[in-house]
Parts: sequence; C-alpha cells; structure tokens
Amino acid sequence: MAKRRQTRAEILAELERQAKAKAAARVEEGRLKAIGAEASVIELRDEQGRKTFGVRARRVDVFQFLLERKAISQDSFDAVRAYEVDVATAAGANTPERRPDHIRSSTEGAPGQNMSQRQIEASKRVAWIESQLYPRDLKLLVALLDSDTGSQHQWRATVEALRLERNERAQTALVRDLADTVAEIRAGWRKAA
Repeated sequence: MAKRRQTRAEILAELERQAKAKAAARVEEGRLKAIGAEASVIELRDEQGRKTFGVRARRVDVFQFLLERKAISQDSFDAVRAYEVDVATAAGANTPERRPDHIRSSTEGAPGQNMSQRQIEASKRVAWIESQLYPRDLKLLVALLDSDTGSQHQWRATVEALRLERNERAQTALVRDLADTVAEIRAGWRKAA
C-alpha cells in the first residue's frame, strides 16, 4: 500500500510545529547555559517518528573541567569524587531511608537509630581527610565542590577569593595540588585501615 502524500496545509503545520519545538529547545539551552551548564540543542524523534528537538546538557565542575584538559590526574580526580561521595553518604543523602516514599521500621537498635554502617565508615573517612588537610585547603575543597562556586565558569573567582591568587596557571596549580593532596590522604587512609 502506498504512503499517502501530505497536503500543503499538513506540511506547513508540521514545519510550524518543528519551529516551535526548536525555539522552545533554544530557550531551555539559553537557560541552562546561564546557570553554568554546557548545553546544546539536539534533534530527536517522537513516538510517531516525527522530528522534534531537545536539549542535552551537563554541568561541569572545576575537577571535571581540569581532568578533560589533562591538568589533573585520573587518580586525583577519583579521590576528590570519592571524598564527595563520602560526604554525601555520611550526611545520609545516599541511603534508601532518605527517600520520601520509604518508611523505616525496625525492632533492632535504639529508637530513632537510623545510622547505617556505610554512613559510619564514610564519616570516619571524611573526618580523617578533613583532619589531614590544612584549614585553608579544606575551605577551598568545600567551596570547589559546591555546584555554584565550583562550576567551570566560577572556580577561578573562588580560588582568587579564598587564596588571593590571580594568575590562571597558579590557580590551576593550586587546584591540582589540592586534588593530589586528597589522593595522598585517601591512600594513607587505606594503608592505616
């Protein structure tokens, strides 16, 4: 059976629908770029196979930015990410009990006790790392892990504000040194444990 040809009105309506979808995607792309994300408009197909548009975006922080430019090593990057996960786990953000649809009921332990072993271990690692860092390094690390002050567009201003360093190469060296220090401290934790 032959495919029915579209009428001129149907073709124009489809072109108008695509133009509106592309304009909406560009607005969203602009909004995401304004908050520091990398964004681009992409062409997609909907359920009926018609062309539509969407936005692909990712938010890049200073550590990802420097890793992609080979300014820090993969091991140092992994150590910073592991510290970040430990902080979230210690705070209970990565536990299933924190889900809003989860009701926890247990007859084991004291009433109100909802600390998992993973949280306790993560808390110990966080405390170890934070005790080994100089206070100014810890303050910089916390600031750079914040999604606002550590974004790829804001991190230089953060380093300048906390360390009074304006030279871009020196700023990169400070962040690389910080990431390397976190990696060394984590390696020391594994040896001590």
